[in-house]
Amino acid sequence: MNSIRTTLVFLTIIFLLLGAGCLENEGVPVTDKGPCAGDDQFLLALDQATLEMENTLSGIDASTSDAANALGTTGLSRPRADWVLDHLSGVHPGILTAITFDPDGTVLSAEPEDARVLIGQDIGYQETVSGVLDKKEPMMSRLFPLAQGGYGVVIEYPVFSADGTFSGAVSTAFVPYDMIAPILENATDNTPYSFMVLQTDGRILYDPDPEEVGKETLNETLYADFPEIFEVMNQLSVDPSGHTTYSFYDTGFGKIVRKECYWETVGLHGMEWRVMIIREIEKS
Repeated sequence: MNSIRTTLVFLTIIFLLLGAGCLENEGVPVTDKGPCAGDDQFLLALDQATLEMENTLSGIDASTSDAANALGTTGLSRPRADWVLDHLSGVHPGILTAITFDPDGTVLSAEPEDARVLIGQDIGYQETVSGVLDKKEPMMSRLFPLAQGGYGVVIEYPVFSADGTFSGAVSTAFVPYDMIAPILENATDNTPYSFMVLQTDGRILYDPDPEEVGKETLNETLYADFPEIFEVMNQLSVDPSGHTTYSFYDTGFGKIVRKECYWETVGLHGMEWRVMIIREIEKS
């Protein structure tokens, strides 16, 4: 009886593996199937990079939340708010500024020192500022162009005084590329893999080529001859994780190759970033 049961279990496993497409002959191109045993290192790199990005982003978020709580006691104006913002602005090297503003959107304090030129300015017209002032809830913005060049994102928290009165908000501005690049460069060191990080609208947050950051994949003429790219982007916009293949140029744009990618999601306050790991699987 035990030998029969063992045989049945073995046959069942073989059947499941065949059905999943994981028993392929060597040299057969990978197609749009789920992960197989050979993908372990590939997927592990994605999992680890996504987790580290999530932890780093959560760390900036938690520090902004802590600052909002402290500012509820110190107030939002200088000089008492300075030590709170000074600490917040030093939490991560990718952070550009930490500022506070009142319920009308007027900047009351700012760090580091070179950001103090913002004090007294009315920024209530900005979408991210008006959002936190209206909803009085934590938020993270989409990528936006910075006045000094490059692209940034802000995390904002409402500030309430001890008696529950809404006092304004604290905003932490950081450069996603500077936060993401060290993590993904370490994850791809000595591997044939590459990463991209995108918003769900297709705007690029990270690419090995910094010139690609800020571009909208769905609007780039570069991709016009590769309709599969648009299919991938449409899939990315709705699916928090997935797997697909497509054709595109290799690194350096020397030739067209077939590529495979998996992706996962890093999210905060309703905003989602798709983290893609990519490798070449065959020449076109």
